[in-house]
Amino acid sequence: MPRILAPAVLAFALAAGLSLPARGELAKWDQEKVAALAKQLNDAANNLYSTFYKQPPPQAGSGQSTAYRKLKQKMRRIQMEARELDRELAKGDSREDSQDVYDNLMQLVRDASIDARSVFTTADVQNAASTARQILNQISPYYDPDAQPLQSQQRTESVKPAK
Repeated sequence: MPRILAPAVLAFALAAGLSLPARGELAKWDQEKVAALAKQLNDAANNLYSTFYKQPPPQAGSGQSTAYRKLKQKMRRIQMEARELDRELAKGDSREDSQDVYDNLMQLVRDASIDARSVFTTADVQNAASTARQILNQISPYYDPDAQPLQSQQRTESVKPAK
């Protein structure tokens, strides 16, 4: 009996206007603007990776070595995906042609932001990540109709950059 009622309840809900939440709309595609943002993102990702690479690695036995290596690998992959997005958009690829690269990039960014919570980072790395995050927040509405702005992750502690 419940299997018979489920479709009826769903049909009633749809008819009553209780449909699934509506998706937002994509920003109108502007090839020149999105390509310029991808170029900025590529530069920001390169800066983020090099800044992260220059920070002192965690001390052996600190419990952060594995998390640091994972985050470093994700930073490298973010750098590569940002470069690929820049390359594709610079040659004129459309949203559809570059969607997979964007999706891969965003998954890496989400994963890296989770990993970053357990790795101490310098203020320089946090600033470079903030710059990249701001650019991604400008690109996202062109690819994801439900894009939510990326937020800074809370870290347990940070170290000041060496002078």
